[in-house]
Amino acid sequence: FDAEEGSYLVGLIAGKKTETGKVGFIGGTRNPIIESFEYGFLAGVDASGNDVTALRQYADTYSDASKGKAIANQMHKDNVDVIFTAAGDTGSGAIEAARENNKMAIGVDKDQNSLAPQNVITSAIKRVDMVVFNTIKDLVNGEFKGGEVSVYGLKEDGVGIAPTTEKNVDPEIIEFVKEQSEKIKNGEIKVPVNKEEYDKMK
Repeated sequence: FDAEEGSYLVGLIAGKKTETGKVGFIGGTRNPIIESFEYGFLAGVDASGNDVTALRQYADTYSDASKGKAIANQMHKDNVDVIFTAAGDTGSGAIEAARENNKMAIGVDKDQNSLAPQNVITSAIKRVDMVVFNTIKDLVNGEFKGGEVSVYGLKEDGVGIAPTTEKNVDPEIIEFVKEQSEKIKNGEIKVPVNKEEYDKMK
């Protein structure tokens, strides 16, 4: 999955929705996959058109909700009002902190709005269902090619933002996100996956 593309879109939303001018990113462990979430998100925040600062921290775990909550609580104390977490179950702690502190959170991989309907404003989703369906369909039709890497991004409808986004995000922001999404699909915007690409983009 081109996780950086979905992360870019939620970064646009975070940059538009923040009222304090400060957003946050919490990652699981530092590796190329999670860094693609991080730098995609940062690029989206930058492209929101607002002057926004991003605080970042790695939790070094994907299974410690209390650590995610502690990091989020500290970010909230530092005036961060929107946090995107790419850290598995650790992220549920950050969402819990958002609910308790009346802040905004952004889910990952699936629509996490149900965890805190008023606070999870959007989620960067991966369409695992669609990919599994297409793979099985290819197999059934005798078109499955083994030994190849398949990449699913916005163009393939493999990543995106959660349907519940419209509950907490203004229509004009969603429209802006759709416009930016089309620019990614047609190659006008190349979303960075690491620090090197991000610095070059800046």
